[in-house]
Amino acid sequence: MNEESSVKLGGEIPKVLVVDDSATMRNFLIRVLEDDFDVVTASDGVECIDRYKDVKPSVILLDLMMPVMDGFDVIEEIRNRICDQEVIIIVLTGQDEQEIKAKALNSGANDYLTKPFHVVELKARVGVAVRQVLLTRQLQAANSSLQRAYNIIDDEVRLVARLQDKLLPTVVPIIDGLDIKSLYRPSGRASGDYFDVFSIDEGVVRVVMADVSGHGPQAAFIMAIVRTLFKADGAEKSPLDHSMELVNTHLLDLIGKDSYFVTLFAADIDFNKGEMRYLSAGHCPAIVMLDGEMIEPLVAMVPPLGFFPIDCGLLECRFSTSLRLFLFTDGCYEWRMGSDFFSLDPFMEIIKERLESNSLNLDSIEDLLEDKTGVRPEFDDDVTALLLNWTKV
Repeated sequence: MNEESSVKLGGEIPKVLVVDDSATMRNFLIRVLEDDFDVVTASDGVECIDRYKDVKPSVILLDLMMPVMDGFDVIEEIRNRICDQEVIIIVLTGQDEQEIKAKALNSGANDYLTKPFHVVELKARVGVAVRQVLLTRQLQAANSSLQRAYNIIDDEVRLVARLQDKLLPTVVPIIDGLDIKSLYRPSGRASGDYFDVFSIDEGVVRVVMADVSGHGPQAAFIMAIVRTLFKADGAEKSPLDHSMELVNTHLLDLIGKDSYFVTLFAADIDFNKGEMRYLSAGHCPAIVMLDGEMIEPLVAMVPPLGFFPIDCGLLECRFSTSLRLFLFTDGCYEWRMGSDFFSLDPFMEIIKERLESNSLNLDSIEDLLEDKTGVRPEFDDDVTALLLNWTKV
């Protein structure tokens, strides 16, 4: 065996299966190839299949014209019944007809040689075939490693998503006349969206809607921090502006010069006094009806959190008999309509109309948008919405 010229597959000498009904041809091919390859032989197509299954060759040198089972039948068996697309099949034919060669290649052969052939050319063709098999196996091994890495990452993301689901509110405050509906559809398994509704005093709830830029585990991680800070500060009954400044301070320390940021709307609603104190940091406008009247949307007063220190001055609106509050993230309206995107203004007009008629159903948001636009939305981003409806009893 010539170690310098041989090509090894995984430390093993490549196996070449020679198939020809001529003993003279088989012996000739053995002498030509045995210095570089592990050569096994078969005298017809039936024996070829048996030897193929036993030795698993890298290359098959296959005579086309054989009795019982010819070369075309062998190719059909290996490619379409056994379904092996990796082994390299080089056909040997004494007929220099293009139709025969084309038929062999179309059937699944990789290459062909016309008898009589030159020894140098034969060895070169087999060497190329073996290197092709080696490259294929290396690519398969690399793909297998990448798939294992992807599976590990995917498992981690699934875990993040399961933990994230537990951070969303499962119990809403019970207040006479208060009904709360929510919509939460992450674009992937982990989301950068967050909402919460929880009591901070008797008859007083804190409502939060936030959207972390980006997607995936890092956005979900930042979202979890925002949620935890709001929840902990709310449990201490801290003022809303204090909670906002606390969250922003921690985000500045956490995010630093990274490109992540957080848009956020938060409100403390006192149903005893009929008072809502709120602040919006770069978030989508809140749509509000007070005592049956639609007011101007509550737009952002300060930039998104995580950029620089902010001065959180709260604004206030009052109500006596009813309150409807709709909060949402930008995924609700940033979806494709052909070559264009749906946008904020028409989305808000659709929501306002449904709020005024008290007919907004978050579970059928796609049906609503399709009915109004003629295009069924396919959301690319996280989609989150919250509808709070209170009527004095």
